[in-house]
Amino acid sequence: MQPFKDQKKYQMNSNLEIAVILLDITNYFFVFLLVFNLFKVNYFNPIVTIFLKIYKPISKVLGIFPNQIINIFIIAIVLKVSSLVISADGKYEILVLIGAAVVITFMIMLRIIFFGVIGGVILSWVSPNKSNAFIQIIEEISHKSLAPVRRYIPSAGGLDFSPIFVLILINLLESFLSDILKSLSSLI
Repeated sequence: MQPFKDQKKYQMNSNLEIAVILLDITNYFFVFLLVFNLFKVNYFNPIVTIFLKIYKPISKVLGIFPNQIINIFIIAIVLKVSSLVISADGKYEILVLIGAAVVITFMIMLRIIFFGVIGGVILSWVSPNKSNAFIQIIEEISHKSLAPVRRYIPSAGGLDFSPIFVLILINLLESFLSDILKSLSSLI
């Protein structure tokens, strides 16, 4: 009878792992949507249009706040908290998990912006076909995240140093958020 119990326990654990993976994928979907909204990425881009078509019925059901960015952020947090609750298995307080979910969501946003800036720099060297929807998103995220820095640091002799400053700032923010996450995990 023992092997049957172990098999049932293994099956339940694998179902929980699948649930955590699905929640995390959905969380990434909403974080991407959040970045698209924060940077006001072209809504006529086919990729952004797909994201918005998926989000529209969800917003009618879960649209608590009038601001779309706040709604998307809260949905992303709820999904991450749900994922953490399942994977933590009752080891942490719910407030610690909520704090960790907020920090992790910000870290994912920063990572998306980080890779968007790197992609934008590489694309500026290569100059590919600009009709690709994915390339347009990368360039928009890159240009809009670099614009505030470019106001204060102009290009020198055709070299743009703003990506270096933005990438350093993102790394500093990520290490700060990582320290917060470590301190949250020590609050057992």
